[in-house]
Amino acid sequence: MLRPLLRARKGVRSLFCAAAIVLAAGTLSHAQNSKAFTEQVEGPELDGLILPFERRKDAEAQAEKEPEDDPGADLAYGAFQRGYFLTALSLALPRAESGDPVAQTLIGEIYRDGLGVARNMKKAAQWYGFAAEAGNREAQFAYANLLLQGSGVDENKEAGEIFMRRAAEAGHGRASFNLAQIITAKRPTWAGFKEALPFYAKAAETGVADAHYALFNIYSEARGVTVNDEEKALVHLRAAAERGLDTAQVELGSWLANRTGEDADARQAFSWFARAASQGNVLAQNRLARMYAAGYGVQQSDVMAGAWHVLARRAGLADSAMDARFAALSDIDRKRALEAAKRLGGG
Repeated sequence: MLRPLLRARKGVRSLFCAAAIVLAAGTLSHAQNSKAFTEQVEGPELDGLILPFERRKDAEAQAEKEPEDDPGADLAYGAFQRGYFLTALSLALPRAESGDPVAQTLIGEIYRDGLGVARNMKKAAQWYGFAAEAGNREAQFAYANLLLQGSGVDENKEAGEIFMRRAAEAGHGRASFNLAQIITAKRPTWAGFKEALPFYAKAAETGVADAHYALFNIYSEARGVTVNDEEKALVHLRAAAERGLDTAQVELGSWLANRTGEDADARQAFSWFARAASQGNVLAQNRLARMYAAGYGVQQSDVMAGAWHVLARRAGLADSAMDARFAALSDIDRKRALEAAKRLGGG
């Protein structure tokens, strides 16, 4: 059975993952290296599966815009896409005032993000509300989030859930994910996850990385399903990792590192840790330090081990074994490690 994920967020996207790999202090042979990824490193951990609500990215938002045949609306969106926000607003306003939900949604987005105008969440909520009531799924998603957060409108979680559900049932991927989150937050039980499962699945079908990651947890821990299913769990874990979720990349790297100890697995594990570390994931930085220290999945390098350790330690991840290794470096290697850490950290 796959290990449960324990994690805490760092900023928006960087997450800690508790599926840990650790190298024992001192020099290890290659055979020993494959067995050394078991001890837990000291660091912040939080139990639970609940992920934060996801607000769509610009590219995803544009991809999910509903097609509109009306040439007037097309002109407004065309101006919007080219960055002529005031022109878009002037073109959309007459149509919005006549009840066009697509134009109303566009105006809501302009005011929400302060595009060419002063940011005004109250106006954004008003226009999103009109469009949401008219059935526009983008507006329903946006308005639901504003209601849940109490942004530009009085907080109303019940109404927020209603509009989130409407957007989800209309096929909005991130609304499906958010609705699943609402369900599991209210009922963090086996039955709650069973109810949320189809919404996570729908979100995953639209490419939401966090939904794949939630399904990984569900299938690996049998939360909402009858028995754990490692095969399905790993499919979703890999999908989440491939879509750039650093937590999933760390979890997949840990699974590969612990699986058999074969060279191919070790190299893949290193690659996934490197991808997560490049996003600022602190646990991944620590794992790279340990892999460099042991020459596991990568050519051994005390300097690179020290560099990644410095970055992880500066971010608050304690690792006494790596502290000792770093202290044992020669003065010149310690200096090189600090210089490498500066380059890797962009400083």
